[in-house]
Amino acid sequence: MASFPNDARRRLQDAVAYAAAARDAQDAALRLTPLFRDIGWLEALTEELIAPLRTGKQIVPSIQTARHGYVLSLALATALPVRLMLTLIEGEAERAETGTVDLASQSVGFSGAQGLYRILSSEPVDALFSAIVPGRARCRTRAIRLQPGRWLMLDEQRRSLRIPPQAHPVLLMRARIERTPTPPVRRFSLRDGALVGAVQGDDGFARAAMLLSVLREAGARHAVPDIIGLLDRASGRERWTLMRELLALDAGAAWPHLTAMATQDPDAGVRAAAQAVLAAQKREAEPCPA
Repeated sequence: MASFPNDARRRLQDAVAYAAAARDAQDAALRLTPLFRDIGWLEALTEELIAPLRTGKQIVPSIQTARHGYVLSLALATALPVRLMLTLIEGEAERAETGTVDLASQSVGFSGAQGLYRILSSEPVDALFSAIVPGRARCRTRAIRLQPGRWLMLDEQRRSLRIPPQAHPVLLMRARIERTPTPPVRRFSLRDGALVGAVQGDDGFARAAMLLSVLREAGARHAVPDIIGLLDRASGRERWTLMRELLALDAGAAWPHLTAMATQDPDAGVRAAAQAVLAAQKREAEPCPA
């Protein structure tokens, strides 16, 4: 493979665009695997990205970076639903220098995305591998050791990789391919593997739901037709979130849609939630016994 920086950048961009056009998340991950098997392009790209430092510049403006505690991420390429990034988990010395406290989580999350990982560190990496037990709301976790250069693909609906902070820094390349509709992020206890809870995995819809709450609190009934128009979203979780907001904003307008949802929604959990609201309303409407 040619090692010229322009060729490296083009290979990265073309590969991510090709993966983004895949029919599903698993196919997208398969299309990205050549980037994870052969990382010669990454070495060439890194040379290009650090070149401005030799002229006294501090950072490449086009590269997005983020820090979450002792974890630093650098976005290499994005073509939704595909994101490819470098991640550095600070070592013991760096955590002490920055004063970062390691608040080790007692749970493990399953994002619902498709993931690819490659260890770039020169030392083995200790990690936790978790898998959901088929047919049960429970997961099993075991310690594993990842060797330098090891790469793996994970369906994060059922499997999860967690790399805790270690004595030495851990550098890895990872890709995340989101699914549509976005599954909820589920968390399980590391102690006994029991389900802790689930949260909405779609940040975009989570932000929209917050705005809907603002409209509801403001009594903005002019938004009712817009909310009704969103009740056919692909995710049952999102449909029920919208229905709750609609009920709080204008119960009369919501009622016919709630009645239809109770029998016609494709998600059994949504149907059950709608039926529970209808049953509660029926009990409240019944006259008290003399």
